[in-house]
Amino acid sequence: MDTAKRTPQPRVLMTDDGRHASYLYQFEPPVEPADVTFNLDQLVDSGIDTLSYGVCLEGGVVTYDSKVAPRWGYNVECWTHSVWYRAARNLQQLIDDGHDPLELMIARSHAKGLWFFASSFVNFQGGERASDGGLGRKSDFVYDHPEFQIGPEEDPRASSCDPKRFSFLHDQVRQQRHAVFAELLERYATDGIDLDLADHVPMCRFEQAAELAPLMTGWLRSLREVADAAQAAQGRRKRILVRIPAHRQAWAMLGYEVETWVAEGIVDCILCMPGLVNGTVETNLDLTAAVAAAEGADCIVLAGFAQMLGRQYAQYATPEMLWAAAANGYAQGAAGFAIADACTLPNGWPWTDVEYGAWRLLAHPEILACTDKHYRVRSAGGRPPPAWLPGGAPDLPRELREGVPERFEIRIADELERWQRAGRVEAVVLEVHIAAIEASLNEVRIALNGRLLPADLLSLNDLGYRLIRGGAVGPYGFVYGYELTPDYHPEVGRNTIEITLVRRDPNISLPFAVHDIDCQVRYRRHRNFARTPTGHR
Repeated sequence: MDTAKRTPQPRVLMTDDGRHASYLYQFEPPVEPADVTFNLDQLVDSGIDTLSYGVCLEGGVVTYDSKVAPRWGYNVECWTHSVWYRAARNLQQLIDDGHDPLELMIARSHAKGLWFFASSFVNFQGGERASDGGLGRKSDFVYDHPEFQIGPEEDPRASSCDPKRFSFLHDQVRQQRHAVFAELLERYATDGIDLDLADHVPMCRFEQAAELAPLMTGWLRSLREVADAAQAAQGRRKRILVRIPAHRQAWAMLGYEVETWVAEGIVDCILCMPGLVNGTVETNLDLTAAVAAAEGADCIVLAGFAQMLGRQYAQYATPEMLWAAAANGYAQGAAGFAIADACTLPNGWPWTDVEYGAWRLLAHPEILACTDKHYRVRSAGGRPPPAWLPGGAPDLPRELREGVPERFEIRIADELERWQRAGRVEAVVLEVHIAAIEASLNEVRIALNGRLLPADLLSLNDLGYRLIRGGAVGPYGFVYGYELTPDYHPEVGRNTIEITLVRRDPNISLPFAVHDIDCQVRYRRHRNFARTPTGHR
Protein backbone atom coordinates (compact mmCIF):
# COMPACT_ATOMS: atom_id res chain seq x y z
CA MET A 1 0.00 0.00 0.00
CA ASP A 2 1.28 3.47 -0.88
CA THR A 3 1.06 4.91 2.64
CA ALA A 4 3.49 7.71 1.85
CA LYS A 5 0.91 9.43 -0.34
CA ARG A 6 -1.99 9.00 2.06
CA THR A 7 -3.29 12.00 4.00
CA PRO A 8 -3.29 11.66 7.83
CA GLN A 9 -7.08 11.48 7.80
CA PRO A 10 -9.87 11.89 5.24
CA ARG A 11 -9.86 15.46 4.01
CA VAL A 12 -11.67 15.77 0.66
CA LEU A 13 -14.28 13.10 -0.01
CA MET A 14 -15.85 12.20 -3.32
CA THR A 15 -19.15 10.34 -3.35
CA ASP A 16 -19.61 7.77 -6.10
CA ASP A 17 -22.71 5.59 -6.09
CA GLY A 18 -20.73 3.05 -8.13
CA ARG A 19 -23.25 2.99 -10.95
CA HIS A 20 -23.83 6.15 -12.96
CA ALA A 21 -20.24 7.24 -13.63
CA SER A 22 -18.76 3.78 -13.69
CA TYR A 23 -18.32 0.58 -15.63
CA LEU A 24 -21.69 -0.77 -14.48
CA TYR A 25 -23.72 1.65 -16.61
CA GLN A 26 -21.20 3.15 -18.99
CA PHE A 27 -19.42 0.11 -20.42
CA GLU A 28 -20.93 -2.73 -22.42
CA PRO A 29 -20.02 -6.25 -21.33
CA PRO A 30 -17.70 -8.02 -21.20
CA VAL A 31 -15.60 -5.88 -18.84
CA GLU A 32 -12.19 -6.31 -17.24
CA PRO A 33 -10.79 -5.41 -13.79
CA ALA A 34 -9.22 -2.24 -15.24
CA ASP A 35 -12.71 -1.11 -16.27
CA VAL A 36 -13.89 -1.46 -12.67
CA THR A 37 -11.06 0.63 -11.24
CA PHE A 38 -11.06 3.26 -14.00
CA ASN A 39 -13.08 5.69 -11.84
CA LEU A 40 -10.66 5.38 -8.98
CA ASP A 41 -7.70 5.88 -11.28
CA GLN A 42 -9.21 9.20 -12.35
CA LEU A 43 -8.94 10.40 -8.74
CA VAL A 44 -5.21 9.78 -8.36
CA ASP A 45 -3.40 13.04 -7.51
CA SER A 46 -6.63 14.94 -8.20
CA GLY A 47 -7.05 16.68 -4.85
CA ILE A 48 -9.62 14.07 -3.79
CA ASP A 49 -8.10 11.83 -1.10
CA THR A 50 -11.17 9.80 -0.08
CA LEU A 51 -13.66 7.77 -2.08
CA SER A 52 -17.06 6.91 -0.63
CA TYR A 53 -18.20 4.12 -2.92
CA GLY A 54 -21.80 2.93 -3.08
CA VAL A 55 -22.22 -0.86 -2.94
CA CYS A 56 -25.94 -1.33 -2.13
CA LEU A 57 -29.17 -0.31 -3.77
CA GLU A 58 -32.32 0.92 -2.11
CA GLY A 59 -34.02 -2.46 -2.49
CA GLY A 60 -31.43 -4.49 -0.61
CA VAL A 61 -29.37 -5.91 -3.50
CA VAL A 62 -25.63 -5.27 -3.76
CA THR A 63 -22.98 -4.71 -6.42
CA TYR A 64 -20.22 -6.96 -5.08
CA ASP A 65 -19.72 -10.64 -4.21
CA SER A 66 -21.51 -10.51 -0.87
CA LYS A 67 -22.06 -13.55 1.31
CA VAL A 68 -24.92 -11.94 3.26
CA ALA A 69 -26.95 -10.02 0.67
CA PRO A 70 -28.28 -10.91 -2.80
CA ARG A 71 -26.71 -9.58 -5.96
CA TRP A 72 -28.35 -7.08 -8.30
CA GLY A 73 -30.65 -8.93 -10.69
CA TYR A 74 -30.53 -12.33 -8.97
CA ASN A 75 -34.32 -12.67 -8.94
CA VAL A 76 -35.19 -11.27 -12.38
CA GLU A 77 -36.99 -13.49 -14.88
CA CYS A 78 -37.25 -10.94 -17.69
CA TRP A 79 -35.65 -7.48 -17.65
CA THR A 80 -37.64 -4.29 -18.20
CA HIS A 81 -34.74 -1.80 -18.08
CA SER A 82 -31.87 -2.00 -20.55
CA VAL A 83 -29.23 -0.13 -18.51
CA TRP A 84 -29.92 -2.02 -15.30
CA TYR A 85 -29.85 -5.26 -17.28
CA ARG A 86 -26.39 -4.23 -18.52
CA ALA A 87 -25.25 -3.48 -14.95
CA ALA A 88 -26.34 -6.91 -13.73
CA ARG A 89 -24.61 -8.61 -16.67
CA ASN A 90 -21.36 -6.76 -15.99
CA LEU A 91 -21.51 -7.66 -12.32
CA GLN A 92 -22.29 -11.32 -12.92
CA GLN A 93 -19.61 -11.67 -15.58
CA LEU A 94 -16.90 -10.24 -13.32
CA ILE A 95 -17.81 -12.54 -10.46
CA ASP A 96 -18.00 -15.55 -12.78
CA ASP A 97 -14.48 -14.63 -13.94
CA GLY A 98 -13.29 -14.81 -10.34
CA HIS A 99 -13.25 -11.09 -9.50
CA ASP A 100 -15.01 -9.31 -6.66
CA PRO A 101 -15.52 -5.70 -7.85
CA LEU A 102 -15.32 -4.40 -4.29
CA GLU A 103 -12.00 -6.14 -3.67
CA LEU A 104 -10.67 -4.63 -6.90
CA MET A 105 -11.65 -1.11 -5.83
CA ILE A 106 -10.24 -1.44 -2.33
CA ALA A 107 -6.91 -2.84 -3.51
CA ARG A 108 -6.56 -0.10 -6.09
CA SER A 109 -7.42 2.66 -3.62
CA HIS A 110 -4.79 1.46 -1.18
CA ALA A 111 -2.21 1.05 -3.92
CA LYS A 112 -2.80 4.66 -4.92
CA GLY A 113 -2.98 6.11 -1.42
CA LEU A 114 -6.71 6.92 -1.22
CA TRP A 115 -8.99 6.34 1.73
CA PHE A 116 -11.86 4.00 0.85
CA PHE A 117 -15.29 3.95 2.50
CA ALA A 118 -18.02 1.51 1.47
CA SER A 119 -21.32 3.36 1.36
CA SER A 120 -24.98 2.49 1.39
CA PHE A 121 -28.41 3.75 2.23
CA VAL A 122 -29.25 2.63 5.75
CA ASN A 123 -32.93 2.23 5.00
CA PHE A 124 -34.76 0.13 2.42
CA GLN A 125 -37.32 1.12 -0.16
CA GLY A 126 -40.08 -1.44 -0.58
CA GLY A 127 -41.75 -2.46 -3.79
CA GLU A 128 -44.01 -4.90 -5.59
CA ARG A 129 -42.73 -7.76 -7.65
CA ALA A 130 -45.33 -7.15 -10.37
CA SER A 131 -44.06 -3.63 -11.12
CA ASP A 132 -40.42 -3.78 -9.97
CA GLY A 133 -39.50 -7.38 -10.71
CA GLY A 134 -37.89 -6.64 -14.08
CA LEU A 135 -35.61 -3.93 -12.69
CA GLY A 136 -33.34 -6.11 -10.59
CA ARG A 137 -32.90 -3.51 -7.85
CA LYS A 138 -34.97 -5.14 -5.12
CA SER A 139 -34.60 -8.30 -3.09
CA ASP A 140 -37.12 -10.94 -2.18
CA PHE A 141 -36.90 -9.59 1.38
CA VAL A 142 -38.52 -6.28 0.44
CA TYR A 143 -41.05 -7.98 -1.85
CA ASP A 144 -42.03 -10.49 0.83
CA HIS A 145 -42.48 -7.95 3.63
CA PRO A 146 -44.86 -5.16 2.62
CA GLU A 147 -45.81 -4.93 6.30
CA PHE A 148 -42.45 -3.23 6.93
CA GLN A 149 -43.38 -0.32 4.66
CA ILE A 150 -44.38 2.82 6.50
CA GLY A 151 -47.33 3.44 4.23
CA PRO A 152 -49.61 6.47 4.09
CA GLU A 153 -49.40 8.99 6.93
CA GLU A 154 -51.75 11.74 8.03
CA ASP A 155 -48.87 14.05 8.90
CA PRO A 156 -48.74 16.70 6.13
CA ARG A 157 -44.94 16.45 6.03
CA ALA A 158 -45.27 12.90 4.75
CA SER A 159 -46.61 14.12 1.40
CA SER A 160 -42.99 14.60 0.24
CA CYS A 161 -41.80 11.21 1.59
CA ASP A 162 -41.93 7.79 -0.04
CA PRO A 163 -44.59 5.68 1.71
CA LYS A 164 -42.77 2.56 0.49
CA ARG A 165 -39.73 3.26 2.65
CA PHE A 166 -39.26 0.74 5.44
CA SER A 167 -39.60 1.36 9.16
CA PHE A 168 -36.42 0.80 11.14
CA LEU A 169 -38.54 0.02 14.17
CA HIS A 170 -38.73 -3.57 12.91
CA ASP A 171 -35.93 -5.75 14.21
CA GLN A 172 -35.72 -7.73 10.96
CA VAL A 173 -35.07 -4.56 9.00
CA ARG A 174 -32.27 -3.52 11.34
CA GLN A 175 -30.74 -7.00 11.20
CA GLN A 176 -30.72 -7.07 7.40
CA ARG A 177 -28.79 -3.81 7.13
CA HIS A 178 -26.53 -4.64 10.07
CA ALA A 179 -25.35 -7.80 8.31
CA VAL A 180 -24.29 -5.87 5.20
CA PHE A 181 -22.38 -3.17 7.08
CA ALA A 182 -20.74 -5.74 9.33
CA GLU A 183 -19.52 -7.61 6.27
CA LEU A 184 -18.10 -4.42 4.78
CA LEU A 185 -16.14 -3.86 7.99
CA GLU A 186 -15.06 -7.42 8.79
CA ARG A 187 -14.55 -9.18 5.47
CA TYR A 188 -13.12 -6.31 3.46
CA ALA A 189 -10.10 -4.07 4.03
CA THR A 190 -12.20 -0.91 3.92
CA ASP A 191 -11.21 2.15 5.92
CA GLY A 192 -14.77 2.31 7.18
CA ILE A 193 -18.38 2.67 6.19
CA ASP A 194 -20.47 5.64 5.08
CA LEU A 195 -23.97 5.34 6.52
CA ASP A 196 -26.42 7.34 4.42
CA LEU A 197 -28.99 8.58 6.93
CA ALA A 198 -30.28 11.32 4.65
CA ASP A 199 -32.23 9.23 2.14
CA HIS A 200 -35.44 7.20 2.53
CA VAL A 201 -36.17 9.14 5.70
CA PRO A 202 -37.64 9.47 8.23
CA MET A 203 -37.00 5.80 8.97
CA CYS A 204 -40.28 5.62 10.86
CA ARG A 205 -43.50 7.61 10.95
CA PHE A 206 -42.94 11.22 11.89
CA GLU A 207 -44.60 10.81 15.29
CA GLN A 208 -42.39 7.79 16.09
CA ALA A 209 -39.03 9.60 16.09
CA ALA A 210 -38.67 9.40 19.87
CA GLU A 211 -39.27 5.65 19.70
CA LEU A 212 -36.73 5.22 16.92
CA ALA A 213 -33.93 7.21 18.59
CA PRO A 214 -32.75 4.64 21.19
CA LEU A 215 -33.08 1.80 18.68
CA MET A 216 -30.95 3.66 16.14
CA THR A 217 -28.33 4.46 18.76
CA GLY A 218 -28.26 0.83 19.89
CA TRP A 219 -27.92 -0.35 16.31
CA LEU A 220 -24.96 1.99 15.79
CA ARG A 221 -23.36 0.84 19.06
CA SER A 222 -23.46 -2.71 17.75
CA LEU A 223 -21.76 -1.62 14.51
CA ARG A 224 -19.13 0.18 16.56
CA GLU A 225 -18.33 -3.09 18.31
CA VAL A 226 -17.98 -4.79 14.93
CA ALA A 227 -15.75 -1.99 13.67
CA ASP A 228 -13.50 -2.16 16.74
CA ALA A 229 -13.11 -5.92 16.40
CA ALA A 230 -12.35 -5.62 12.68
CA GLN A 231 -9.87 -2.84 13.40
CA ALA A 232 -8.02 -5.07 15.85
CA ALA A 233 -8.04 -8.03 13.44
CA GLN A 234 -6.91 -6.08 10.36
CA GLY A 235 -4.64 -3.51 11.98
CA ARG A 236 -6.54 -0.82 10.08
CA ARG A 237 -8.65 1.91 11.60
CA LYS A 238 -12.33 1.38 10.84
CA ARG A 239 -14.19 4.65 10.80
CA ILE A 240 -17.96 5.01 10.92
CA LEU A 241 -19.13 8.03 8.94
CA VAL A 242 -22.73 9.23 9.20
CA ARG A 243 -24.29 11.32 6.47
CA ILE A 244 -26.96 13.52 8.07
CA PRO A 245 -28.66 16.91 7.58
CA ALA A 246 -26.61 19.74 9.12
CA HIS A 247 -29.39 21.31 11.20
CA ARG A 248 -29.67 20.13 14.80
CA GLN A 249 -33.47 20.28 14.83
CA ALA A 250 -33.49 17.89 11.88
CA TRP A 251 -31.65 15.33 13.99
CA ALA A 252 -34.41 15.19 16.58
CA MET A 253 -37.08 15.13 13.89
CA LEU A 254 -35.44 12.08 12.31
CA GLY A 255 -34.65 10.29 15.59
CA TYR A 256 -30.87 10.80 15.52
CA GLU A 257 -29.06 11.20 18.86
CA VAL A 258 -25.98 12.68 17.23
CA GLU A 259 -24.47 14.14 20.40
CA THR A 260 -24.69 10.71 22.02
CA TRP A 261 -23.10 9.05 19.00
CA VAL A 262 -20.15 11.42 19.23
CA ALA A 263 -19.81 11.45 23.02
CA GLU A 264 -19.71 7.64 23.18
CA GLY A 265 -17.22 7.38 20.33
CA ILE A 266 -19.70 5.51 18.16
CA VAL A 267 -19.08 7.63 15.06
CA ASP A 268 -15.81 9.03 13.76
CA CYS A 269 -17.05 11.46 11.14
CA ILE A 270 -20.14 13.61 10.59
CA LEU A 271 -20.81 14.49 6.95
CA CYS A 272 -23.18 17.44 7.08
CA MET A 273 -25.61 17.57 4.20
CA PRO A 274 -27.20 20.84 3.03
CA GLY A 275 -30.54 19.04 3.10
CA LEU A 276 -31.29 15.47 2.20
CA VAL A 277 -29.91 13.45 -0.70
CA ASN A 278 -28.77 15.13 -3.95
CA GLY A 279 -29.76 18.61 -2.89
CA THR A 280 -29.16 22.01 -4.47
CA VAL A 281 -26.06 24.19 -4.28
CA GLU A 282 -25.54 25.65 -0.80
CA THR A 283 -22.50 27.82 -0.08
CA ASN A 284 -23.96 29.04 3.25
CA LEU A 285 -24.13 25.67 5.05
CA ASP A 286 -24.35 26.20 8.82
CA LEU A 287 -22.10 23.71 10.63
CA THR A 288 -22.62 25.13 14.12
CA ALA A 289 -24.37 22.08 15.59
CA ALA A 290 -22.00 19.45 14.18
CA VAL A 291 -18.84 21.37 15.08
CA ALA A 292 -20.14 21.89 18.63
CA ALA A 293 -21.01 18.20 18.95
CA ALA A 294 -17.56 17.11 17.75
CA GLU A 295 -15.57 19.57 19.86
CA GLY A 296 -13.09 17.73 22.06
CA ALA A 297 -14.03 14.34 20.59
CA ASP A 298 -12.18 12.06 18.20
CA CYS A 299 -14.65 12.90 15.47
CA ILE A 300 -14.22 15.05 12.38
CA VAL A 301 -16.80 17.17 10.55
CA LEU A 302 -16.99 17.34 6.77
CA ALA A 303 -18.91 20.12 5.01
CA GLY A 304 -21.13 18.41 2.44
CA PHE A 305 -21.80 20.03 -0.91
CA ALA A 306 -24.37 19.29 -3.61
CA GLN A 307 -23.60 20.45 -7.14
CA MET A 308 -27.04 20.71 -8.77
CA LEU A 309 -27.63 24.40 -9.46
CA GLY A 310 -30.52 24.18 -11.91
CA ARG A 311 -30.09 27.57 -13.52
CA GLN A 312 -30.95 27.93 -17.16
CA TYR A 313 -27.41 28.91 -18.09
CA ALA A 314 -25.58 26.86 -15.44
CA GLN A 315 -26.88 23.42 -14.54
CA TYR A 316 -24.14 22.61 -12.03
CA ALA A 317 -22.03 24.50 -9.52
CA THR A 318 -19.00 26.32 -10.86
CA PRO A 319 -15.52 25.80 -9.37
CA GLU A 320 -15.87 29.18 -7.66
CA MET A 321 -18.99 27.90 -5.86
CA LEU A 322 -17.13 24.80 -4.65
CA TRP A 323 -14.32 27.00 -3.36
CA ALA A 324 -16.78 29.30 -1.59
CA ALA A 325 -18.52 26.38 0.13
CA ALA A 326 -15.23 24.79 1.17
CA ALA A 327 -13.85 28.07 2.52
CA ASN A 328 -17.03 28.63 4.56
CA GLY A 329 -16.75 25.09 5.92
CA TYR A 330 -13.15 25.50 7.05
CA ALA A 331 -13.95 28.92 8.55
CA GLN A 332 -16.52 27.23 10.80
CA GLY A 333 -14.20 24.47 11.97
CA ALA A 334 -14.77 21.67 9.47
CA ALA A 335 -11.87 19.26 9.03
CA GLY A 336 -12.63 18.75 5.36
CA PHE A 337 -15.03 18.93 2.46
CA ALA A 338 -17.28 16.37 0.78
CA ILE A 339 -18.79 16.37 -2.69
CA ALA A 340 -21.97 14.64 -1.63
CA ASP A 341 -24.00 14.08 -4.80
CA ALA A 342 -24.61 10.49 -5.88
CA CYS A 343 -22.11 11.11 -8.66
CA THR A 344 -20.25 14.03 -10.19
CA LEU A 345 -21.11 14.97 -13.78
CA PRO A 346 -20.87 18.77 -14.24
CA ASN A 347 -19.20 18.39 -17.64
CA GLY A 348 -20.07 14.79 -18.34
CA TRP A 349 -17.93 11.73 -17.65
CA PRO A 350 -15.02 11.01 -17.68
CA TRP A 351 -14.13 14.16 -15.81
CA THR A 352 -12.51 17.14 -17.46
CA ASP A 353 -9.72 19.55 -16.61
CA VAL A 354 -12.33 21.90 -15.13
CA GLU A 355 -13.11 19.39 -12.37
CA TYR A 356 -9.46 18.67 -11.67
CA GLY A 357 -8.67 22.37 -11.46
CA ALA A 358 -11.45 22.81 -8.91
CA TRP A 359 -10.67 19.74 -6.78
CA ARG A 360 -6.95 20.47 -6.50
CA LEU A 361 -7.56 23.36 -4.08
CA LEU A 362 -10.24 21.88 -1.84
CA ALA A 363 -7.92 20.50 0.85
CA HIS A 364 -6.06 23.79 1.31
CA PRO A 365 -7.88 26.55 3.21
CA GLU A 366 -4.78 28.76 3.09
CA ILE A 367 -4.88 28.64 -0.72
CA LEU A 368 -8.64 29.07 -0.83
CA ALA A 369 -8.27 32.22 1.27
CA CYS A 370 -7.47 34.35 -1.78
CA THR A 371 -9.00 32.22 -4.51
CA ASP A 372 -11.98 33.46 -6.53
CA LYS A 373 -15.31 32.53 -4.97
CA HIS A 374 -18.98 32.63 -5.82
CA TYR A 375 -21.32 32.77 -2.84
CA ARG A 376 -25.06 32.56 -3.22
CA VAL A 377 -28.27 32.56 -1.23
CA ARG A 378 -29.90 29.18 -1.69
CA SER A 379 -32.73 29.20 -4.21
CA ALA A 380 -35.26 26.58 -5.26
CA GLY A 381 -33.33 25.55 -8.35
CA GLY A 382 -31.85 22.08 -8.57
CA ARG A 383 -33.29 19.67 -6.01
CA PRO A 384 -34.32 21.69 -2.96
CA PRO A 385 -34.88 19.87 0.35
CA PRO A 386 -38.46 19.39 1.53
CA ALA A 387 -40.00 22.40 3.22
CA TRP A 388 -40.47 20.49 6.50
CA LEU A 389 -36.75 19.88 6.99
CA PRO A 390 -35.35 22.38 9.53
CA GLY A 391 -32.77 24.57 7.85
CA GLY A 392 -33.63 23.07 4.49
CA ALA A 393 -36.20 25.39 2.96
CA PRO A 394 -34.70 27.65 0.26
CA ASP A 395 -34.67 31.38 0.91
CA LEU A 396 -35.46 32.13 -2.72
CA PRO A 397 -37.50 32.96 -4.65
CA ARG A 398 -39.31 35.41 -2.38
CA GLU A 399 -41.94 37.93 -3.39
CA LEU A 400 -41.36 41.64 -2.80
CA ARG A 401 -44.26 43.64 -1.41
CA GLU A 402 -44.28 47.39 -1.72
CA GLY A 403 -42.76 49.07 1.31
CA VAL A 404 -41.90 45.79 3.11
CA PRO A 405 -38.17 45.03 3.53
CA GLU A 406 -37.11 41.44 2.86
CA ARG A 407 -33.96 40.23 4.60
CA PHE A 408 -31.54 37.52 3.50
CA GLU A 409 -28.33 36.14 4.94
CA ILE A 410 -25.16 35.25 3.09
CA ARG A 411 -22.02 33.81 4.71
CA ILE A 412 -18.60 34.99 3.48
CA ALA A 413 -15.26 33.45 4.46
CA ASP A 414 -12.97 36.05 2.85
CA GLU A 415 -10.88 38.47 4.94
CA LEU A 416 -11.43 41.22 2.42
CA GLU A 417 -9.94 44.00 4.54
CA ARG A 418 -6.65 42.07 4.76
CA TRP A 419 -6.49 41.29 1.04
CA GLN A 420 -7.56 44.81 0.09
CA ARG A 421 -4.58 46.21 2.04
CA ALA A 422 -2.35 43.82 0.10
CA GLY A 423 -3.77 45.08 -3.20
CA ARG A 424 -5.09 41.63 -4.05
CA VAL A 425 -8.84 42.26 -4.34
CA GLU A 426 -9.84 42.73 -7.96
CA ALA A 427 -13.62 43.00 -7.47
CA VAL A 428 -16.45 42.19 -5.09
CA VAL A 429 -19.76 42.11 -6.92
CA LEU A 430 -23.20 41.68 -5.34
CA GLU A 431 -26.01 40.76 -7.76
CA VAL A 432 -29.74 40.57 -7.08
CA HIS A 433 -31.96 39.10 -9.80
CA ILE A 434 -35.56 40.34 -9.46
CA ALA A 435 -38.14 38.63 -11.64
CA ALA A 436 -40.85 40.43 -13.70
CA ILE A 437 -39.63 43.90 -12.75
CA GLU A 438 -38.92 46.78 -15.17
CA ALA A 439 -36.18 48.78 -13.49
CA SER A 440 -37.11 52.20 -14.89
CA LEU A 441 -40.72 51.92 -13.68
CA ASN A 442 -40.03 50.75 -10.13
CA GLU A 443 -37.83 51.85 -7.24
CA VAL A 444 -35.76 49.27 -5.35
CA ARG A 445 -33.37 49.86 -2.47
CA ILE A 446 -30.75 47.32 -1.46
CA ALA A 447 -28.75 47.48 1.76
CA LEU A 448 -25.81 45.37 2.91
CA ASN A 449 -25.29 45.00 6.66
CA GLY A 450 -27.60 47.93 7.34
CA ARG A 451 -25.95 50.32 4.86
CA LEU A 452 -27.85 51.43 1.77
CA LEU A 453 -25.84 50.68 -1.37
CA PRO A 454 -25.44 53.92 -3.35
CA ALA A 455 -26.72 54.33 -6.88
CA ASP A 456 -23.24 55.13 -8.22
CA LEU A 457 -22.21 51.50 -7.52
CA LEU A 458 -25.21 50.10 -9.38
CA SER A 459 -25.11 48.52 -12.84
CA LEU A 460 -28.33 47.10 -14.26
CA ASN A 461 -28.48 44.01 -16.46
CA ASP A 462 -31.64 43.87 -18.56
CA LEU A 463 -33.17 40.36 -18.63
CA GLY A 464 -36.60 41.67 -19.59
CA TYR A 465 -36.24 39.62 -22.73
CA ARG A 466 -32.83 38.21 -23.62
CA LEU A 467 -32.29 35.54 -26.22
CA ILE A 468 -29.40 33.16 -25.67
CA ARG A 469 -28.39 29.89 -27.25
CA GLY A 470 -30.92 27.90 -25.23
CA GLY A 471 -33.82 30.33 -25.73
CA ALA A 472 -35.05 33.31 -23.76
CA VAL A 473 -33.43 33.88 -20.36
CA GLY A 474 -35.82 33.21 -17.55
CA PRO A 475 -37.22 34.50 -15.44
CA TYR A 476 -37.68 37.84 -17.13
CA GLY A 477 -36.60 40.84 -15.08
CA PHE A 478 -33.46 42.73 -14.11
CA VAL A 479 -30.23 42.01 -12.28
CA TYR A 480 -29.23 44.75 -9.86
CA GLY A 481 -25.43 44.51 -9.72
CA TYR A 482 -23.17 46.43 -7.34
CA GLU A 483 -19.37 46.44 -7.70
CA LEU A 484 -18.63 47.14 -4.06
CA THR A 485 -15.95 49.58 -3.01
CA PRO A 486 -13.89 48.66 0.08
CA ASP A 487 -16.19 50.75 2.30
CA TYR A 488 -19.05 48.40 1.41
CA HIS A 489 -17.26 45.06 1.41
CA PRO A 490 -19.04 42.23 3.26
CA GLU A 491 -17.69 41.03 6.60
CA VAL A 492 -16.26 37.65 7.51
CA GLY A 493 -19.13 35.40 8.56
CA ARG A 494 -22.80 36.27 8.30
CA ASN A 495 -23.92 39.25 6.24
CA THR A 496 -27.44 40.64 5.92
CA ILE A 497 -28.91 41.81 2.62
CA GLU A 498 -32.11 43.86 2.83
CA ILE A 499 -34.18 44.46 -0.30
CA THR A 500 -37.10 46.87 -0.35
CA LEU A 501 -39.54 47.54 -3.18
CA VAL A 502 -40.02 51.23 -2.38
CA ARG A 503 -42.35 52.11 -5.24
CA ARG A 504 -44.23 49.71 -7.50
CA ASP A 505 -45.53 50.25 -11.01
CA PRO A 506 -49.34 50.09 -10.58
CA ASN A 507 -49.95 49.03 -14.18
CA ILE A 508 -48.82 45.41 -13.85
CA SER A 509 -50.23 42.70 -11.61
CA LEU A 510 -47.38 40.19 -11.77
CA PRO A 511 -45.53 39.54 -8.52
CA PHE A 512 -41.96 40.79 -8.34
CA ALA A 513 -39.77 38.15 -6.71
CA VAL A 514 -36.13 38.04 -5.68
CA HIS A 515 -34.96 35.03 -7.67
CA ASP A 516 -31.19 34.90 -7.11
CA ILE A 517 -28.66 36.63 -4.87
CA ASP A 518 -24.98 36.14 -5.66
CA CYS A 519 -21.77 37.59 -4.31
CA GLN A 520 -18.63 37.04 -6.33
CA VAL A 521 -15.13 37.76 -5.04
CA ARG A 522 -12.27 37.95 -7.54
CA TYR A 523 -8.58 38.27 -6.76
CA ARG A 524 -5.44 39.43 -8.51
CA ARG A 525 -2.35 37.24 -8.39
CA HIS A 526 -0.48 40.27 -7.02
CA ARG A 527 -1.12 43.98 -6.61
CA ASN A 528 -1.35 45.71 -9.99
CA PHE A 529 -1.10 42.31 -11.69
CA ALA A 530 -4.15 42.25 -13.95
CA ARG A 531 -5.67 39.04 -15.33
CA THR A 532 -4.73 39.98 -18.86
CA PRO A 533 -1.79 42.06 -20.12
CA THR A 534 -4.13 44.35 -22.05
CA GLY A 535 -7.49 45.84 -21.21
CA HIS A 536 -8.91 46.87 -17.86
CA ARG A 537 -9.24 43.25 -16.62
